[in-house]
Amino acid sequence: MSASPTLAATIAAYVARSGSQPLRESTRQAAKAVLLHNLVVGLAAHGRPLPGLPQGQGLPWVQQPTTAPDLAFATSLQMGARAQHDEHPSSVTHLGSAVIPACLAIAPAGIVGSRLLSAIAAGYQVGGVLGHVLLPHVRDRGMRATGVVGPIAAAAAAASVQKLDEAAMAQAISLAVNRAAGYTQVWHSGTDEWRLQTAAAARDGLESALWAAGGARGAAAALEGVSGLLHALGADNIEPAQLAEALAGPPVIEQMLLKAHPVCAINQAAVEVAIDLRAHAAIEAGQIVSVTVRLADADAAYPGIDVPLPPGSWSQAMMDARQGVAVALADGRVEIDALHPGSVEAQWVRQRVVVLGGMPGGGGHGAEIVIELTDGRHLEGRAERVEVDGERSAQMAAELLPAAGISDALAARLPAFVDAIDEPDGVRRLVTAMTGIEPWASLCSR
Repeated sequence: MSASPTLAATIAAYVARSGSQPLRESTRQAAKAVLLHNLVVGLAAHGRPLPGLPQGQGLPWVQQPTTAPDLAFATSLQMGARAQHDEHPSSVTHLGSAVIPACLAIAPAGIVGSRLLSAIAAGYQVGGVLGHVLLPHVRDRGMRATGVVGPIAAAAAAASVQKLDEAAMAQAISLAVNRAAGYTQVWHSGTDEWRLQTAAAARDGLESALWAAGGARGAAAALEGVSGLLHALGADNIEPAQLAEALAGPPVIEQMLLKAHPVCAINQAAVEVAIDLRAHAAIEAGQIVSVTVRLADADAAYPGIDVPLPPGSWSQAMMDARQGVAVALADGRVEIDALHPGSVEAQWVRQRVVVLGGMPGGGGHGAEIVIELTDGRHLEGRAERVEVDGERSAQMAAELLPAAGISDALAARLPAFVDAIDEPDGVRRLVTAMTGIEPWASLCSR
């Protein structure tokens, strides 16, 4: 009787198989949507200071990346700088800013766009499926799912771009398992690790694929072994057949939450509802007596979401549901630079916001809000999720990119370039459009 395949080999078999099959239409369009969104929010961060180091002083591998892994790191850092990179709600992983930079940093400019989209979709599937299974164990240990599965997802995608054989792909996965890291203490402290965790996932996953391409070997049972990742997380009961079935399931890339606002994914719907309530009722901050925000239990309990004290940093403000809702109600929108410390009106409103669990469903980070006003009115709103599609991402490009110093022409044409990426020479046209904007100009050029 032949031995069961390892989990790394199971993942590799899925990635190799998916790379040889065309994407179904809905998955192909979803891959374009996430690519556009992550490019938009990454370009919109052009010129913003890097974590703790104004203008990136002392970080030459970010300012002027010369290697593919450094390019992946720098690109991912840009995609996450506004906290608007995409998120997979059922695994709470930011897959785009791990997978897409790893793919773009290693892909040649002449790569066929359909192949690039397939590699991206495969990376999302690997990261989302593993993240969903591991999320309870990761949360129990204070770890961050993106840091744990992000390198594995990025390695799978980068291995697909390189067309590694199954054996080398399995090595890439095993090597990437050893890069699993990252803790949610950052949300309690309001510090910068969250930015670096995702960027490191992109870099580490790509490095793992490059090492595997060069012949490096990883432990075959890096995931399920007696001293492997799953045992360390207390998740020893995952079987290869179970994983293979999950990987063959609904496409993760079609389930992504694309962030319309520069706040945590958990806060997107709450902010959106608050903006809509303010607009439709024409209320002013001074009329607000109380604001009750209800989230799903897991969302309300997530580190940093419900903190009584006002945030002490932008990182804390981005996570703080009270702050996001208060700024939305006071200003009518949430601008990145208005989030912390917030206007006097926003700070006043925040004192009147409470966050509760108990919202039924909530799988897409939904929210319910009830506002009590001085005139006795009660305003109520609810959203299961925030809907962001290609049209809304195009609108975001038109609004955000010129404000970041990106040309009006690129802001207007970027959606069309992404939509045509799987046409002949589509990748090259997209990359050429970003000439002169680093690190984007160096992507897909090796």
